[in-house]
Amino acid sequence: MNRIRNCVAICFLLFVPELVAASMNAWIATWATSPQSGTPNPREPLLNVDNQTVRERVLVSIGGSQIRLRLSNECGSSPLLIGAVSVAIPTDASYVKRESIQRVTFEGRNSVTIPPGAPVLSDQIVFPVKSGTEISISIYFPKRVATPTLHAFAFKHAVISQPGNFTHAEKIDAASKSTALISLDAILVPAEPSERLVVAFGDSITDRDGSTVDADNNWPSNLIRRAAKTPKTSTLAVVNKGIVGNRLLLDGEIFGVSALARFVTLCCSKGLMTSAFQV
Repeated sequence: MNRIRNCVAICFLLFVPELVAASMNAWIATWATSPQSGTPNPREPLLNVDNQTVRERVLVSIGGSQIRLRLSNECGSSPLLIGAVSVAIPTDASYVKRESIQRVTFEGRNSVTIPPGAPVLSDQIVFPVKSGTEISISIYFPKRVATPTLHAFAFKHAVISQPGNFTHAEKIDAASKSTALISLDAILVPAEPSERLVVAFGDSITDRDGSTVDADNNWPSNLIRRAAKTPKTSTLAVVNKGIVGNRLLLDGEIFGVSALARFVTLCCSKGLMTSAFQV
């Protein structure tokens, strides 16, 4: 089994084309995660979001003058209504810097309905970020999210609001909190010809299991910090596509589709590949 895993990782490193630098208009993932249909915690607050705003945070790996968000309903069984989205620079899980709040649009509209099994890409947002910047994303769900697309082991506190749209609020008073993540799939920045993308691809060790909440103390995050220290490696984007408990050949009800199926998806995702580490 280890031989199969190593073979997959080596083939990915040798044969994946360098699509990121192929187009002047290309975008590259500076942060990404893997979708899951559930969570090991039956009391997870994100399983019962209804007319609420969720504020969550991510750590980007490379900088850019603009960003785009990729939202996902890939695990959903019905259309997902997104009422409003904003991005900002956080000061903690609940607070953001008021002057940094930016509205996110989808073909010029504040709201979007994502079909079941599909993602959606936002318009570009003038929101300069640097390597290692933490971004806050606030998403308003006007209706109950019956079958959410989650990532269970985000290990960053997310805040779920009282009823209502608080995407442009400086502070969200928490009705509940979570360490999982909902609907956010990737953040992209404009790609430069010198930039390459490294995908951390594995199970629990890759997916932060056992790491400290809010500390970004896991090996993909540590790789981001190390890469940023030298000019030669500072052009590497690093994204974490690990899923705790994920299996190579078999799908799991909570722990995601098989690693092999996810690997094929990665190979077909523009902006989400050039190299991979499998752990």
